[in-house]
Amino acid sequence: MRHSARATMLPDRDVLLAAFRGLPHDDHPILDAAGELALLHQLRDRIPRGEAERIDRRRAQLMRSIDRWVILAAPVPPAAADEHSETLGDLVDRLAMHSAQAFVVLAGAPESVFYDEWVRLDDLADSYQRLIDDLWAGVRSLPAYTY
Repeated sequence: MRHSARATMLPDRDVLLAAFRGLPHDDHPILDAAGELALLHQLRDRIPRGEAERIDRRRAQLMRSIDRWVILAAPVPPAAADEHSETLGDLVDRLAMHSAQAFVVLAGAPESVFYDEWVRLDDLADSYQRLIDDLWAGVRSLPAYTY
């Protein structure tokens, strides 16, 4: 696990992955949202597509809350910082979806299918870690969404 002063501000990849699985964590708004996003993705996979609107609205609320928290907590990037292609809320939601796939939906799938999903989840978690490292280094900015 990576440790630094920044670690108290944004959870690292390993803590975030644990939150998706419902494991105990320090009280942190991103971890709380991440755990709920994973549960919502699990629920969404079990209901008819037409009934997913309420779940998707809640997911959007959680993604916005992550984005707002990061805007307030992260250092202001210089104007020259490269903009990431998605917000942190979007990335955490995608991680939650792949986590739900890997640990719940595909739990009984053939090993090769489960392994492929685990590799996708691990790659995405690495992307998350690089993004938060870049945010704190001031070399990356997040897209500005107006909600």
